[in-house]
Amino acid sequence: MIKVFIIDDRADYRSMLAHHVTTRWADAAVKDYDPGTAGRLPESFSGAGNNLLLLGHVGQETSALDWMRQFSSTPKFPPVIFFGDGDESEIVAAIKAGADNYISWASLSHERLIKVIEQTLEEHREPDGSGAHGLSGGDMTQAGLPSLKRYDLRARLAERDVSSVYLTREHGTDRNLVVKVLRQMPGSGGDTAFDRFLQEYELIAAVDHPNVVRMHDLGVADDHAYIAMEFCSQGSLKRRIVAGLSIEEAWQYLRDMAAALGALHEQGICHRDLKPTNVMFRKDGSLALIDFGLAKQAHFKAEITGTGEIFGTPYYMSPEQGHGGEVDERGDIYSLGVIFFEMLTGRKPFDGSSAMAVIINHRQKPIPRLPEDLARYQPFIDRMMAKNPDERFQSIGEVLEWTPVEATVTRLPVVRTD
Repeated sequence: MIKVFIIDDRADYRSMLAHHVTTRWADAAVKDYDPGTAGRLPESFSGAGNNLLLLGHVGQETSALDWMRQFSSTPKFPPVIFFGDGDESEIVAAIKAGADNYISWASLSHERLIKVIEQTLEEHREPDGSGAHGLSGGDMTQAGLPSLKRYDLRARLAERDVSSVYLTREHGTDRNLVVKVLRQMPGSGGDTAFDRFLQEYELIAAVDHPNVVRMHDLGVADDHAYIAMEFCSQGSLKRRIVAGLSIEEAWQYLRDMAAALGALHEQGICHRDLKPTNVMFRKDGSLALIDFGLAKQAHFKAEITGTGEIFGTPYYMSPEQGHGGEVDERGDIYSLGVIFFEMLTGRKPFDGSSAMAVIINHRQKPIPRLPEDLARYQPFIDRMMAKNPDERFQSIGEVLEWTPVEATVTRLPVVRTD
């Protein structure tokens, strides 16, 4: 069951947000708080017991940004979605203050709010699955899911447009597996999604590499297709970036990701959606690339929907993919460069007030400079993130051959990211 805490001094806004949440999650536990009558929450407020906090207007006497700074300084505080007027300076300030996401009141819709909530919950689930939302233990059929007799449901990990992801325990082996279930089947209007779903399994099952997630099963049950894959219990790379990485750790993670991409590229596969939340860690500390729903044979065109949505994540997307051009393995190399920059600095190289603004900045803005103490890695970043694919490293082999002039183990700063 998802538990949401809403803060806003306007009763109609609190009611509206609560309605959106309970429409999507009927069993959600929603609490609201009116700072106009109850005043500021005390410093001792930890957010404990909540999966998510929605922070809106807190009145004229105080600033929501001040509240956000208080929350972000509290250990283990739940993720916060910040609501505001959409002013660019406020968006930047909210993220810097520790907000996990930002929604302007003008752009608020049911679809947008639910999508942002689902993304935020997915990114902040606990490594053991205890932070997963909406479901807990039991038979899958009792939860209205397909009858997968080999698996016992433990928790929902993510909910997407056409698929859901669950943590399960496999009968016989007693091991935890992640099961991705597709809700649309051929003939139901979801043929394209179904094709991508099958492709994800077929492409990655053919790759045997220690840094690529292991696929275990593909099947159909009760008109649902499903994929079973290994469960990486130690969370995502995003969490480690937020906690702070040493240069040595960042360099090793880069090489592990590059080796995994090399194995994919040898099979003619591009990942297409490389980002920190798609890099997970196993119990033994090893790294694995996951989520190949956008993976495709090399030399594809970026796909744009009828509503203008570009598949992929703008923060990590190459200029050619963001603008619908021809993309090959060098697009993955660009994304790897973006992640390496973020691992070194704790911040993304390009930001913007909208997805399209980020895409334009990747195309037009110069590659940002690393701090002086990291300058030896600048030529490496420049080659990976060159605007023109012909000026990048042309293969993962070239990436792995590059070495810095010197290596120093320095603790990088702890930085909260959006």
